[in-house]
Amino acid sequence: MKKVSVVIVGYGDRGSIYGHFQNISPDIFEVRAVVDVDPFRLSLAKANLGLDDSCLFNNFENFLKLGKIADAAIVATMDELHYYQATELLKLKYHLLLEKPIVNNLKDLNEIERLAKENNLIVFIGHVLRYTPFYNNIKKLILQGEIGDIIHIETSELIGVCHSSSSYIRGKWNNESSCGSGILLAKCCHDLDLLCWFNNTTKPKSIVSFGDRTNVIPSRAPKGSKDRCYDDCPYLDTCQYSAKSLYVLNDIFPQYSFPNIKKKHSEITEEEKIQALKTNDPFGKCAFKVESDIVDHQCLMIKFENGSTAFHSLVMSVPRPGRKIHIIGTDGEIEGFFESGKFVLRKFDFQTSFYKETQYDINDEIEKGVGHCGGDMRLVRDFISKICNNPVSIASTDIRDSLNSHKCCYDAEESRRNNKIVDFS
Repeated sequence: MKKVSVVIVGYGDRGSIYGHFQNISPDIFEVRAVVDVDPFRLSLAKANLGLDDSCLFNNFENFLKLGKIADAAIVATMDELHYYQATELLKLKYHLLLEKPIVNNLKDLNEIERLAKENNLIVFIGHVLRYTPFYNNIKKLILQGEIGDIIHIETSELIGVCHSSSSYIRGKWNNESSCGSGILLAKCCHDLDLLCWFNNTTKPKSIVSFGDRTNVIPSRAPKGSKDRCYDDCPYLDTCQYSAKSLYVLNDIFPQYSFPNIKKKHSEITEEEKIQALKTNDPFGKCAFKVESDIVDHQCLMIKFENGSTAFHSLVMSVPRPGRKIHIIGTDGEIEGFFESGKFVLRKFDFQTSFYKETQYDINDEIEKGVGHCGGDMRLVRDFISKICNNPVSIASTDIRDSLNSHKCCYDAEESRRNNKIVDFS
């Protein structure tokens, strides 16, 4: 492959991960510029990618004045910025790797698709789960006809206490009006993409969804709790949402915590963490009393045009987080738990009138300590291959492949809010 040059717009968690591909394969991937409003993030980009100050921009409009300076752009900013930034970059004829969710409404989604098609540009969406060994191997079995035609798919997204708190209760995706997306679009467009990808010999026909916010809400706050955990709250050492447990003792999602301390996370001292949680850090607020408005559990059902069905459920703040999947076909079934790296293929056994089972353990294929088990880097490599007109993997995704799964999210929200079945067409 030839070397593909890119600019990164938004050097946060996702942007920095995609940018790391330069350090893995510098012969085919070169970052020419980074745009981010946060000077600290720009300093990290400079150090991580070896960029000069002339390649760092804290203003997107100023960057646009340069015209096209690379083959492609990676857009990894917050959801509400995607439409403006993506359309402006497409007008300059950049190929795009656009972080999910694309946008939060069908009109903007169609406009991005139109611009890509009109300018003959590639738009990859950050549906990295397709690229993980777990889901990729399941897709291969489906393509090989191991379970016949799909009849029904059940998936679930169980979000653990720490992730729920760090992203959707205290975190930057906790309010739909500010981040631009509800929980289904922000978290589960991955899962709905998988449903449509596994069952892509057909397309959705109708959708119904139910959901509510009933768990971590003000009325359920422990009696006598304070507005901040470190404000002498009597539950500091017992509450499962205690900032002490989540962000001082354990800190499982360090990429999200302590946004107001402009230092590398590994350099933040315990004293600095506690001081921040006592004062201005949003993660120090009582989880029950923050201004969060997204639902904490939701389910949806999809009926496809060929009569097959799918069910997906989302629940926040569970003890054991993870993704479950169960696909039932005319000739067999596949069932597994993503975090285990294992799934089973079951088929009817004529001799016993019961079933026989084949176990699949793909842990040897998983890249430990790498984003989404290595899925992030595989997605970037596929993006480069697509730009170079080279063969791509079965997971290859672009804007057209993502239309159905995003529209499923939009229709599910319409169904939930208006208590009705929504016609996908």
